[in-house]
Amino acid sequence: MENLVEYFKDTLHKGMINNFEKDGYLVPVLFFIKDDQPVLVKIENEMLSTPEGKHDLSNMIRTICVTPNVRAAGIIIEAYGAKMDKDDGLSNFVVDGTIKVSELSNKEDIIILIFSTPEGDDMISYAVDVKNKKVGKRFSEGDANSTGGIFSNFFKWRQN
Repeated sequence: MENLVEYFKDTLHKGMINNFEKDGYLVPVLFFIKDDQPVLVKIENEMLSTPEGKHDLSNMIRTICVTPNVRAAGIIIEAYGAKMDKDDGLSNFVVDGTIKVSELSNKEDIIILIFSTPEGDDMISYAVDVKNKKVGKRFSEGDANSTGGIFSNFFKWRQN
């Protein structure tokens, strides 16, 4: 059944790119695999428009991940991203929430897939050109835990 998890992740990844190129935007989605059945749920925009809504969404995903028969979970969203050197003093203000990425002059529009399993988190993101409905080069890829943030470590509560 491990193939189901990888197949689901690959399908979501391809769908994220195809949907953006078709529509020029993404409908934010929460997803999980429970009892080997994929589940997709639209995330209401209000959940992503405030810090409180994001916190509630993150806690909801973590609560889903505590369930033993949930094998994967995550989100697909649009966001702003900015590449910063970890030694840059400004990056500390972004990490602690004092400055929002949307307030940075070097921000870019990105699309993100965060795919979490009990073994770890993967984050796949791309820079996008919203006006022309184009998906550009990879913005980042790898372990979502390394970037930290509210939308990572969804299965951590299960490990405690």
